[in-house]
Amino acid sequence: RDTLFLKVGGKTDASTGLDMSTQVLSAHIPLLLHPQPQRVLVIGLGSGVTLGQAGRHPVTTLHCAEIDPAVIEGARFFKAYNDNVHEDPRTTIFAADGRNVLLASTSQYDVIISEPSNPWMAGIAYLFTQEFYQLAKQRLASGGLMAQWLQLYRISPDDVKLVLKTFHEEFPHVSVWSTLEGDLLLVGSSAPQQWTSEQLAQRMAAPAVQEG
Repeated sequence: RDTLFLKVGGKTDASTGLDMSTQVLSAHIPLLLHPQPQRVLVIGLGSGVTLGQAGRHPVTTLHCAEIDPAVIEGARFFKAYNDNVHEDPRTTIFAADGRNVLLASTSQYDVIISEPSNPWMAGIAYLFTQEFYQLAKQRLASGGLMAQWLQLYRISPDDVKLVLKTFHEEFPHVSVWSTLEGDLLLVGSSAPQQWTSEQLAQRMAAPAVQEG
């Protein structure tokens, strides 16, 4: 099967190639770590794979904030990979800036997944700021988890440390996962993240998750 690419401003932001592991795991890791996720918000649609994979869990609400209407339509070309998430009755995609969706929303989410483009891209850096994480934290339900995709390429080690420090200042309990060489997923929470390998294995055994 041919590889599909989604490019924004000439830069590949999603694909069905090497990017798949990060797109898939960005959903499964926080949703497996949360004991009973019901409401999910994904900031940045991309190919829609992360949103679709989140839908493989027994959640009731799939919200997504995507600022570019062209990306929302472009993600339809990935329906064979994103479980046709546009048509999932649990799905609502807001054609709006992620920060504004958080500001305008009164919803409380069990899991928020932020997967914007690289922080060095124009207009993206604010999604890695303390103010943004403070806002996201206000939208998390009790026991909620915040997941942040962090790319390690074309970014200095000092900037990586700054993102980690900023994230940790708002979420005192952080686990760091490697989804692909050059990609990290930070999972933060206000309360300790309590899980065992046995619990994760049991949740991963669900057929819908395994097939993902």
